[in-house]
Amino acid sequence: MTDYNPRIVCADGFTMSVQAHEYSYCTPRQNEGPHTHMEGGFPSSPPLDPELLESRENACNPHQGYEGDPCETVYPYVAREVFEREFALHGGIVYGKLPE
Repeated sequence: MTDYNPRIVCADGFTMSVQAHEYSYCTPRQNEGPHTHMEGGFPSSPPLDPELLESRENACNPHQGYEGDPCETVYPYVAREVFEREFALHGGIVYGKLPE
């Protein structure tokens, strides 16, 4: 059974799940890291970093523009650096950590 990474909590109260294991959208797609890309999901508010916001599932339909609630979806194969930048914009991580 896979242990899931606890939800990350930032200094300003922003929270987000970030996972990296064989059942998530990560690179490499296995339980052992290091992982260069991870899966985020269900942030407590829309991400501040444009690159993270645009990486959400169904983010952009070329004919209709943005779709869906950015707080009710997953963010597949996001680079570690993008998550680090997002959490810095929220004052840094106070609980939890990115997967190894």
